[in-house]
Amino acid sequence: MQFSKNTIIAIVLAVIVLAAAGYMFFGKPNTQTGITADSSTKSAAELTFINLTAEIQPVKFDTSILFDPRFRALEDLHTAIIPETAGRKDPFAPLPGLSTK
Repeated sequence: MQFSKNTIIAIVLAVIVLAAAGYMFFGKPNTQTGITADSSTKSAAELTFINLTAEIQPVKFDTSILFDPRFRALEDLHTAIIPETAGRKDPFAPLPGLSTK
């Protein structure tokens, strides 16, 4: 089995990349600590956001309109859909009897 020069270079590069990824993932001990939240240092934008979200009230809907006589008097003005036969099986196929040149 004869490999070309490009194939050999690609294989060598793939092995190097895999070795580096394996070392980065498995080789190094985990010296990082988890993500911690420091509540003492908050920017002005964070404080503004927290204050605004505290002011938001739950959305309330006025459902009394559903019992209003004017709403109850509304009528459905739907249009009936007339069933039609399906078109051609393949609409993009050439029409029968026509030549495609």
